[in-house]
Amino acid sequence: MVPNEFRLHSIPRDTTLGYPHCVGLRSANHLTTYLITLALTQGRPFMSTTTDKPRPAATNYSAPRSQDWSAYRERALVEGQKFLIAVDGILDVVRAGRSVSEKQGRVPDRSVDAMISTGLFRAFTPLRYGGLEMDPASFFEGIMRIAEADTAAAWIAGQLNVHSFEIALMDERLQDEFWGPTADARASSSYAPIGKREQVDGGYVLNGTWTFSSGVDHAQWIILGGADRNFVVPAADFTIDQDSWDVQGLKGTGSKSVTLQNVFVPDYRTHLLVDTYNDANPGWEVNNRPLYWVSFTSLFNSTPTNSAIGAATGGIETFIEQSRVRLTRQGTGAPAAQNPFLHLKVADARTRVRTVRERHLKNWRDLFDIACRGEVASPLERMRIRFEAADSVATSFESFADIWPIAGAAATATGNPMQQTMRDLMAARNHGSAGKELAAGQYVKAIFGLPPAPFSDLGTLNYYK
Repeated sequence: MVPNEFRLHSIPRDTTLGYPHCVGLRSANHLTTYLITLALTQGRPFMSTTTDKPRPAATNYSAPRSQDWSAYRERALVEGQKFLIAVDGILDVVRAGRSVSEKQGRVPDRSVDAMISTGLFRAFTPLRYGGLEMDPASFFEGIMRIAEADTAAAWIAGQLNVHSFEIALMDERLQDEFWGPTADARASSSYAPIGKREQVDGGYVLNGTWTFSSGVDHAQWIILGGADRNFVVPAADFTIDQDSWDVQGLKGTGSKSVTLQNVFVPDYRTHLLVDTYNDANPGWEVNNRPLYWVSFTSLFNSTPTNSAIGAATGGIETFIEQSRVRLTRQGTGAPAAQNPFLHLKVADARTRVRTVRERHLKNWRDLFDIACRGEVASPLERMRIRFEAADSVATSFESFADIWPIAGAAATATGNPMQQTMRDLMAARNHGSAGKELAAGQYVKAIFGLPPAPFSDLGTLNYYK
């Protein structure tokens, strides 16, 4: 039997948000809901590879898409602009913590507290819990600005917050637990399904070690991958291996391993990926609004891009500032800024990074506008944006690498932020979301209308939703 503390019930909420929303009825007739599910999934709901049945939609989730969401859109944009102003006010604090992030292998609490004060961790928190539901492009731009001051702080800010979006798609009972104590609740993640799970009455028991959980020291929860589903686990139920993050790039992210021993996870704390595939996200019963119609996998894969763009932007500006006063030691000893070889390198690097920055933000303005019109981005559109996000990471790394050979020997000094930027960009380029080569394959398949890989896990879900 499952312990009583796990047998929680949904807390009824009828708060009026001032915007159109649709709350589902869990007691709807089973035949009706099944027929709705058939209609939403073109008559063939995908069956999980386990014994689970696909969740029937409790209401017609597509109905609100025909409503006027212009007021919602404008409110989200206003929140985004307020957020950007607040971010500019904390950059000195974050910049001061950069060396601490590098030395301690975790972003300092003072930097995290400063980011909390901007509303950063409420960006994707539902309105009903005191969240902001701001437009993704504004959030992404804020992360870019933070990355100019400290790449590690920006990295964990993006990773910890994007998981709020996934929580908003899940069972209301989990949302109540997650955001009940604070609208700034944070979850780290480790999606590679390398731990063990055992299905039991009412849920699963997890055992094993999951790796590379960015910002886990600052998270109250963690999302763990299990191939066809993800598990949400509170911090009290896992142990962080503080010695597991021994790296040279993105060291301050503290992307450490966690270990679980016989941890019970109730069913309502799982994200069954087939629900997202079938447009039957249980969270839509209470969060059926444009922000949450945006593709979660697209949002997740685009998040690290912001840190890479911001790091390259900050690194290039640091190069320019150092080159203003640096003298060429070999030859004439003339100012480095007069070197004609430097001119083309700097102009090219700055332009390339600025170009991918504007492209990335425009893509996400467009995706949010599509959602606010009640429309759905096509696989071709999403795969283009997926590729361009990965390409932006590659371009950021390559642009900074192009100016590195003319940065001078002083750039290699431990205390010089140039070498830290170089290491951070190298690490970012190796992140799974930055896999430009794989993303190109998915994009070109969509261009030519070739069949994608069948849905089976988070990776393949990316093409469909």
